[in-house]
Amino acid sequence: MGENLEAIEKKIKLEATRTLSPKLEKVVSGASILIGIFEILFIFNFMFLLYSIFSKLGIEIEFLKLDFQDQQVMAFVLGMIFVIAILRYPIRKKEKYLSKVQWFDYILILLGLVAAFYKFWRWPTYMVYYDVNQMDVIFGILAIILVLEATRRAIGWILPTIVVVFLLYGIRDAGYNWTRIVQYLYLDQGIFGIPFYVMTIYVFAFVFFGAFLLRIGVSDYITEFMISLFGTRPGGPAKAAVISSGLMGTVSGSSVANVLTTGTFTIPLMKKAGYPPEIAGAVEPVASTGGQLMPPVMGAAAFIMAQFLGIPYNKLIIAAVLPALIYYTGVYLFIDLETKRLGLKGMPREHFKPLKYFLRKLYILLPIVVITVALVWGIAPHIAAVSSLGIAIWVAWISKDEIPGHEHFYVAIALITTVLMFTSREYATPVGAVLIVLAAILVAAALLTDKAEFNEKFYISILFILMAVLGKLLYMRKEEILLMSGTFGIIFSLVVGYRSRTEGGKKMYTATYESMIDAGKTSTTVMLAAASAGLIQGVLTMTGLVTALGYKLVDLAGGNLLLLLIMAMIFSLILGMGVPTTANYVITSLVAAPAVYTAVAGNPIYDASVPGYSTAIALLAAHFFVFYFGILADLTPPVALAAYAGSALAGGDFWKTAINSVKYALAGYIGPYIYFTHPEMFLITVSEWTPQMALRVLYYLAATILIMYILAIAITGHFKSLSIPTILRAAMVGLSLIAASLHIIPVGLEFAVLVGLVLYEKKAAGS
Repeated sequence: MGENLEAIEKKIKLEATRTLSPKLEKVVSGASILIGIFEILFIFNFMFLLYSIFSKLGIEIEFLKLDFQDQQVMAFVLGMIFVIAILRYPIRKKEKYLSKVQWFDYILILLGLVAAFYKFWRWPTYMVYYDVNQMDVIFGILAIILVLEATRRAIGWILPTIVVVFLLYGIRDAGYNWTRIVQYLYLDQGIFGIPFYVMTIYVFAFVFFGAFLLRIGVSDYITEFMISLFGTRPGGPAKAAVISSGLMGTVSGSSVANVLTTGTFTIPLMKKAGYPPEIAGAVEPVASTGGQLMPPVMGAAAFIMAQFLGIPYNKLIIAAVLPALIYYTGVYLFIDLETKRLGLKGMPREHFKPLKYFLRKLYILLPIVVITVALVWGIAPHIAAVSSLGIAIWVAWISKDEIPGHEHFYVAIALITTVLMFTSREYATPVGAVLIVLAAILVAAALLTDKAEFNEKFYISILFILMAVLGKLLYMRKEEILLMSGTFGIIFSLVVGYRSRTEGGKKMYTATYESMIDAGKTSTTVMLAAASAGLIQGVLTMTGLVTALGYKLVDLAGGNLLLLLIMAMIFSLILGMGVPTTANYVITSLVAAPAVYTAVAGNPIYDASVPGYSTAIALLAAHFFVFYFGILADLTPPVALAAYAGSALAGGDFWKTAINSVKYALAGYIGPYIYFTHPEMFLITVSEWTPQMALRVLYYLAATILIMYILAIAITGHFKSLSIPTILRAAMVGLSLIAASLHIIPVGLEFAVLVGLVLYEKKAAGS
């Protein structure tokens, strides 16, 4: 393209960051690294793990018993976030403030650190006596003000304004009782409520994991692999963009960030293949936005949903499987029809790297496989992310062609070790023995063959194997060994990379180090959005407004479920145009979701609980409903941030791009209504899987895909070589909307329409 990602980001800048001096950049980097270190030591409990290891070896190190409570860790993280946000984001987006840190910024940083660390210091005493003094009130108000200001700088004025409106209501409702307000919004919940807790405990680990995958080129590998796989077929670049963005979006969890990474490669290729800019610029945002719906790593809001509903995250990702499949199938069908309408052909094979290159490097996707297996098995999400990070580091070193060593020999060792790390403690001794044998094979290969040499690949591999041996021989749980793999993996990569004299080794050192910095910077906006959303949640629960607003929505809908769902959709979309998905979900899940749940109370289908949990099926369905539309706000005009990014990269008209985005994502707009009225499609809602139930769910899946296909034909106006008349297109749209009930008669008519189109097209083509 001739332009790097940084230049493109500046062209479509969604946030104006300040140009810092090298010294201040080091301060930001230091704050980012401190967040990572504190998370690893006290959130991931690595300190205790080290104490346990040394204790089992007969060495008592009392310092390693040091521990902090969750509220203290969150306070520390918030303090570092204040430093990063105030330094990187100026008070105004003018050159004067963008080019230089102002004197008052330093004062705000100092006040932010004081407000955060006061909570850190105060918390243990407060937990004992549960009292609130004058100093608490002063620092509490200061913390709230600084959260609002940092959020305004980093995200914009809309979310802080919404928070202020809620705060003013809460202050009035509390009778200006500042002690009560500060206790609820600073000491107990509010800033440090569930949203910020989830960001600190779970989401940061995935941000770190995603940052590292981006640094080592996994995103580029996925995109180029899909392009090589599909590029020679008609519409190949667009179809590759759909699949690669879905795969990468499941890691990044950000639609706009995904557009800015995969889009810089796929959008120019789509234009080269013949797609108009308004179509090329729409395909990528639609595919990227769906990444937040795609298991195993969905958007940050999904982790908050797990906390709100009291359902483990590994169950929620199962619930999201069919909706994600339907979404991407719908997008793919639209692209296929558009490709045929435009009469596009595939691109020559010489435009792409050989497919065998990507097949040889397929093991690079191992971290994504590991994180999927770990999450589905029920391993804590942050441990799953950290363990996958360790595997990512290992395979990244192995993939370096400039470092000698037989690639697949090392891959085999990594695969065997990874599988053995997942085994339980009952098999610790034999597994430990196998790992020792594996280490001996690696040493022998370095001494006697050309399969391995005493270089970076060897040192990284032997360190990982010996770490696993240590864990197994000390009878550690697999979660502990997986945590060790990620944490020690970072250390191994930094040490070996620092000592390396090869270009590949230096790159790995830089990638590891800068990933920690990127994680801190990237997490700033989501952390601040979560803190602000926590203030809204605190006011809603403190005042009881959450219940009042829910009943008001039910009254406005007049008890009509469809009207209530439409109102909840509009509420979620409008809110999502101005605030991040995390804050959007927190508000809508507290206001709109309970209203929808109330409307279906008494219906046997919805009153039942999710098997194994006390959460009502209706509540699960309602939360997913608002979650989906909050994410789709990134595609919905007039704001449509993801579509804006896509149009800028493609050089197309924003409005045409945004309208195309809505069309291609139609499965996302209609699907939530189908899933809510047919909750069996969430899978975890089924109490007993019988053949009849399995057939019913398969019917729902097939019918929904059929509806999306007919809608795609009607909206594009083409089916193979046929051009569909306007009247028939309108009738097909109407029939599809009726068929969204999944009743057998309209679905049967949909099928008859498709068969009729196929037969007529064959007849027309033969005549």
